[in-house]
Amino acid sequence: METVSVDIDLAALKHNMAVIKKMVPDSRIIAVVKANAYGHGSVACACAMDEFAFGYAVARLEEACELREAGITKPIVMLGGCACVGDLEDVARLDISVTVHSFEMLEELKSFCRANPGILLSVWCQVNIGMQRLGFNEDEIAKAMEDIRNFSGFRHPVGMMAHLSCSDEAVLKDYHLKQLAAFNRMSRHAEGALCLANSAGIIYYPDTHTEFVRPGIIQYGISPSSGRIGADFGLQAVMTMRTVVYAVRELCQGDAVGYGASWVADRPTRIAVLGAGYADGYPRSMPNGSPVYLNGTVVHTVGHVCMDMMFVDIGMDLRVSPGDVAELWGRHIPVEKVAELTGTIPYELVTRPTRRVRYRYLPA
Repeated sequence: METVSVDIDLAALKHNMAVIKKMVPDSRIIAVVKANAYGHGSVACACAMDEFAFGYAVARLEEACELREAGITKPIVMLGGCACVGDLEDVARLDISVTVHSFEMLEELKSFCRANPGILLSVWCQVNIGMQRLGFNEDEIAKAMEDIRNFSGFRHPVGMMAHLSCSDEAVLKDYHLKQLAAFNRMSRHAEGALCLANSAGIIYYPDTHTEFVRPGIIQYGISPSSGRIGADFGLQAVMTMRTVVYAVRELCQGDAVGYGASWVADRPTRIAVLGAGYADGYPRSMPNGSPVYLNGTVVHTVGHVCMDMMFVDIGMDLRVSPGDVAELWGRHIPVEKVAELTGTIPYELVTRPTRRVRYRYLPA
């Protein structure tokens, strides 16, 4: 029996990619599949997105290796660059592109190429436009691009990319516009293609649609901004997380539920005990009254989420039996709403399901 399962709807994923392509008809798509495709399964999702994607973006070498070992031959770029010089042999062997984001890293890449004549590394120049995470600063970019342009160990032309950190929130539009202006100034030094727009940039800011774009969360049917859900943009939820009913219990007025007696029945009612908990990736911080979809009805959580179980108030009328299936988030309960209730973002929730959760892939 699958106590907790995650369904990944590959048809919904392909639908979302078609929607994205209509938003960026003149751009090529580098599909972001880092963090196991935001918890959705990198290999399966990359294969499903193949007809829409020019290539794929990951964060780390092991993620790139997984794609290559699965037979993915399209371009792969490591957004975080190469943190370990010892990894460059694999980077070159597997033909993986890396971002170069500092003079120190640039020198390491040059040293590797000099020690391995005949190897041409594929690189992107990454620039910092205000997030302060990775990238050359504006006062460094002219020197950096001169060094990159004059080095024969790289494949030329070398493209330039940056990351928008505030395009998802309307109240930060002014800062976003400052970032865009900084990128436009710095990109004058580029010799190759530009890559700027993330999910929010794709939706809200057409002027960030450069030759390449990097959609992430919207591929999986999830809104990149608070207060919205994917369906608002014509997207479909790809992930649905479900669990089963373990038991149904009758309560009297005054009965307390769960650890710490954090919820007390104010009337006679029934609860369903569900077989999912925080050890499966469902947040312990979910407050009383959070929605769960059960037998065609939205019911609400009561009591603290346990390690392996949780509780929902089903009242006296809803027909529920052990073995019935409840949706925790997905087609009927938007993960954006669940994240909002816990004070986090949907990115965190969809990457949370743990190793004991059974994944099933629905065909495209």
